[in-house]
Amino acid sequence: MELPLSQLHISGTILMLVLNLLLWEKAASIPECHTEEGGCWNPLVETFNSAINRAENIRNLAEQMHQEFFHNEFSSNAFANLITRMNRRDQFVLKARLYCHANDTNPPDRGTEHMNIKSKKYLKTLINYVGAWTSPLYHLALELSTMPDVPETILSKANQIEENNKELLDDLRWILTKAYPTAKIKEKFPNWEHLPYLKSNNKDNKFLAMFNLSYCLRLNIFYTANHLRTLKCRITGKDC
Repeated sequence: MELPLSQLHISGTILMLVLNLLLWEKAASIPECHTEEGGCWNPLVETFNSAINRAENIRNLAEQMHQEFFHNEFSSNAFANLITRMNRRDQFVLKARLYCHANDTNPPDRGTEHMNIKSKKYLKTLINYVGAWTSPLYHLALELSTMPDVPETILSKANQIEENNKELLDDLRWILTKAYPTAKIKEKFPNWEHLPYLKSNNKDNKFLAMFNLSYCLRLNIFYTANHLRTLKCRITGKDC
């Protein structure tokens, strides 16, 4: 049975409205993109790239600083003594080597918990993971600057790491506001229990704190870079 011409016209109009609605919904789901010469510039993608680069910079600097602590005359004897004590199962040194305060906020990186964690919660957890290093890195740079005979190479790396970590945290906060505009977060950074050792007047205690920080930062920033790549894929759909 053929439909009257007027009904065909109405049906066609409704179909076009539905198609236009579907296209609008698809366009609305695409992250904001600014057109520039040479293609599309996505602020969210670029901020993820910035965060990943900062994490890699911290990782390289942390590795270099770790090596300097072991080989520079300023700290090499103290670190060698700590390794000897660790090998003798000294519990204070073993804990400094094996326990990292930021691990309490480390997002899951494998298994079903990693697969099932919601991206918003994942991002919030990573903010607290990175933020856990704010105080230790600030005080490391501060204490090193007051110690006699500290090499400029170590001090400059400590300052660069602290600055990169602050900027990385700012990147993550910005990503949260853009990816989830209504999201609220309670930033709760775990205390670094070796901070009193770092601020101590006892030089051996200071080096014990640096020993802990040196090992833990290298491990934690490795996880941070991996978490960032996973979140970039989840949130932007890029580089999956």
